[in-house]
Amino acid sequence: MLDSGNIVLEISVPSIGSTFRAGKNFYSRQEGQLDYASASMQIADEGRQTLQRLDDISEAVSDPKIDHARKKLESAVALTPEDDDIEKVQIASENVQAARKLLAQVREEHKKDIRQIDLDTAVNFFNEYLRPQARPSEVTTFDNLVKTAQRSIDKNDHDFEYHLDELKSKNFGILWRQDWFVIDIFKRLAESPHRFADQGSFAELVTAGNQYMREDDIERLRPIVAQLSMLQIGGGSESDLMQAVNILRG
Repeated sequence: MLDSGNIVLEISVPSIGSTFRAGKNFYSRQEGQLDYASASMQIADEGRQTLQRLDDISEAVSDPKIDHARKKLESAVALTPEDDDIEKVQIASENVQAARKLLAQVREEHKKDIRQIDLDTAVNFFNEYLRPQARPSEVTTFDNLVKTAQRSIDKNDHDFEYHLDELKSKNFGILWRQDWFVIDIFKRLAESPHRFADQGSFAELVTAGNQYMREDDIERLRPIVAQLSMLQIGGGSESDLMQAVNILRG
């Protein structure tokens, strides 16, 4: 999912130096059918995530569209659970989408700078929090991937996002082995029913997860967390990784 909110399907084949993109736009049916009367907290979450992204980019990029996007997000981040006015929530949702489109424009116009921000963020997180927990083979693989990603930035080729996803996947894999991470993500998801369109499945998974928590059975809790993560609106591992960043920084 791009910063603009569009979903793009793309296959990158480094061995032949080619990238293939689907010739049509896609969208999330769940998001398209959002119930504005009960979605205030979901929209507030999306607003805060987009605002964090803007803050990260503004440290290295100066563009008036960033401030414009921030103003667009004010109505979303100010939403509370008591806000059930459909028109108010719908306007906030539209403002989030407008801010994401502005963010996508900024990214396209400052692609090299923002790619460097993304790479540095992934590398700094690994070095500061994960390198001691990483296996020797993971350290070697990560460091080699960093060099490859940096060359991709320098050459301005199409493979950078693929390499960045690999780096994020390595970070997430190390985190996933940590019991504290699995427990914390479960608690955060269990306390956020607004992120789930399928409330029945959500309730069943939370009940099972709480049982495994009481039994201190983290190995059985892991697949519960994985299912919850995939079930939540907007997808899983990327937002879970950002939560981990905030936990460790806090």
